[in-house]
Amino acid sequence: MKKIKKHNRSFAQSLAKDLNKGFLRLYWFIYTQIKYRYFTFKFNYKKKNVIDHGISVLIPTKNRSLKFNRMIETLIKNKNSEYKIEVLVLLDENEEEKTSYIKTIDKYKENINIFFYDKNFKTNSERINYLASKSKFEILLLINDDLNFCLAEWNQKICKEFSKIDMNKPFSLWLSTDDVKYNYFHSNFPVINKSWYNVLGYHSPSKYFQHWWSDNWICDLGKKSGKFLITKEIYFTHFNKFQKNQLDSLYIENESKRNGDKDFENWIKLDNVRKIDAKKLI
Repeated sequence: MKKIKKHNRSFAQSLAKDLNKGFLRLYWFIYTQIKYRYFTFKFNYKKKNVIDHGISVLIPTKNRSLKFNRMIETLIKNKNSEYKIEVLVLLDENEEEKTSYIKTIDKYKENINIFFYDKNFKTNSERINYLASKSKFEILLLINDDLNFCLAEWNQKICKEFSKIDMNKPFSLWLSTDDVKYNYFHSNFPVINKSWYNVLGYHSPSKYFQHWWSDNWICDLGKKSGKFLITKEIYFTHFNKFQKNQLDSLYIENESKRNGDKDFENWIKLDNVRKIDAKKLI
């Protein structure tokens, strides 16, 4: 299935697409708003307590020790110290900036539990799944090293959202960032619980894509299964490649490996796979 390019569409096709897009925006906006209010009402009505499920923060990183240091600083600065966190960091065995990474880890290991691994993998998804396999807590938060944690007590607030659901069943939480316009369509950093991971046997679909697509995959499974909530507050600001002075060697390397058209074709072809996995989550 190929996308019809804008200049090849007729007026009727363009109108139909715009109407469908508008309907979907309205539908998902209303659906997610009502769902969030319903879960919150139940939580407050039953006077439930916030449960500290513990958060495993997964960070595969490469050649970005300065950005990693900046991210860790904000993660620690804005966390609630009463709630459990572990940070799992994965580098390639031949990481050029390993000394700088280790210096940062040593600097902050008294403030937070940081576990460092160096192991080579072909794809980013394989890296993510490796870190997930090493995690010990019930909430799995995959992040990039180019984030800024801007929400005070972010970890307590994630635990509060997961306290609204049955942690024995798969569920995901879509964290909001400043660079996603329609947060009811997508989250760049969806969080999953251990039940989700255990049911599927993976965090990221490593068999299908070279890079990226993990967030799209989790969000689509959430939509198909209904197993998701969207947060109200902005958790991160994202220093992405489109911003001044943020384009680095890793962005360039990843872009050189990326085949956008092939990945999109795979995404369409794998819709039935996602439907099957979504049923497992229900």
